[in-house]
Amino acid sequence: MLASQKKGVELLEELSKHPFQYRIQSYAAGLSELTILAHRLEGETPHCYRITFQTTHYIQAPSSWNAANLRLASTTKWDDFAAVLGLSRLQKEQLLLFVATPADKPEIRIVCHTVFVSHEIPL
Repeated sequence: MLASQKKGVELLEELSKHPFQYRIQSYAAGLSELTILAHRLEGETPHCYRITFQTTHYIQAPSSWNAANLRLASTTKWDDFAAVLGLSRLQKEQLLLFVATPADKPEIRIVCHTVFVSHEIPL
């Protein structure tokens, strides 16, 4: 993992400590940018986070899902999937695989270069 990728991965790991409802908000094809909203409905005020995957190379996901948090894939899973995608060693080192496994939907997979997490404050 590159140093520039660590902050977003750490924030996404922090989010995984709570149950969220996820919804794909947008995909900007020209930028290869996928944006997902994560809503946590616990507590007095609803929390919403915007998760932005930049330089997205692969997406396998439903439009929304519950209670299956995105996380960085294991090294073994990433090695196997990178081989399926036909990625070179250099590409594999520069990209990240995020996965989630909802109970009622197929496994979610997102391959990207960088992830950013921002907290959306409700009005």
